[in-house]
Amino acid sequence: MQRKRTLPPLPGPLRTMAEEGRLVHSICLEGAPGSGRKETAMALAGAILCERQGGEMCGECLPCRKVLEGVHSDVVLVDGRAQPERFKVEPMRELRAGAYRSPSEGRAKVYVIAEAQLLSREAQNILLKVIEEPPEDTFFLFTCDNKFRLLPTILSRVVAVAVPPLPVEQCRRALAERVPGKTEEAYREAALLSCGSPGEGERILTQAQAAKRARAARALVEAMAAKSPYRAMAAATPFEKTRADYTALLEAASRLAMLPELREELRLSPARGMELRERLEQTLERNRQNGYLPLLTALLSAD
Repeated sequence: MQRKRTLPPLPGPLRTMAEEGRLVHSICLEGAPGSGRKETAMALAGAILCERQGGEMCGECLPCRKVLEGVHSDVVLVDGRAQPERFKVEPMRELRAGAYRSPSEGRAKVYVIAEAQLLSREAQNILLKVIEEPPEDTFFLFTCDNKFRLLPTILSRVVAVAVPPLPVEQCRRALAERVPGKTEEAYREAALLSCGSPGEGERILTQAQAAKRARAARALVEAMAAKSPYRAMAAATPFEKTRADYTALLEAASRLAMLPELREELRLSPARGMELRERLEQTLERNRQNGYLPLLTALLSAD
C-alpha cells in the first residue's frame, strides 16, 4: 500500500464546476513543471468519487481514503514520464477498451493521463473517440505543461484549466509536510526558488543538482538586476555544458524574475521584473534556435 498523502485544493473554476455538478468528462490541467498538476488531478478524482459530493474530496470517507492511499480501483493513473511504455499505442488501445467497462466499486471511473504532452500523435488519436463520446460514468483528466502540445482535435474536446503555483508561504507549509526534517530557512528558500511549486520545491530540498540550478537562477536574476555582467556570467557559465541544463536555468530565472516576493527582496518594480524576463525569454528563444551557448551568456550578461 502506498503512503497516504495530502492533495492540494482544487483551482477555483474546477471547484465551482464540481460544487454545481457541472464537471465535464474530459479536462486538461495545464501547469508549469512542479506546479502539482498531477496531484491536482488526483484531488479532482477524489472529489468525483467522494461520498459527500461537496465539490472537493472530504478526505475522510472510504473512497477519499483510498484515493489518498493510491489504491482506489476506479482511479487509473498513467504517467508518461514515469511509465513511458504505457504511452505506447497498444497500451492506449487497452486503456480505451477499459474505459467502456463499468466502475468496479465507485460511482465513476477516472483516468489520470499525466504528462499528456508526451503522447504521440497516434496515441492521442486512439483516445479521441472515447474522449469525444465518453461513457456517462467515465472521466479523463489530462495533465500537461503546455496544452498546445496536444492535438487540436483533443483540445477541442477538453476543458483546459490552469494550475497556478501556490503563494510562497503556502508552499513552504506544504514542503514542511512533504519533506520533514529540514530547517525553516531551507523550506522558505525552496518555496521561493520554486516560485510556489511544491514538486519543484521538493526536488530542491532533496536533489543537489536541482538546488544548485535554482540558486544559480536566483544569482542570475540578482546579477541582471544589479547590472553586473561578471556575476551573471559566473551564474550561467557552469550550465553551458548541455543545452538541457542551460534551458532549465533560463526557465527558472524567467519565473523568478516575475515572482513578487523576490522582486520585493531585490527592490525591483514590476516593470523592471518584466524587462528582465523579456531578456531571459529572448535568450531562451535563441537557445531553442541552437544558438552558441557562451555567446548567449555574453549577450544575456551585457549591461
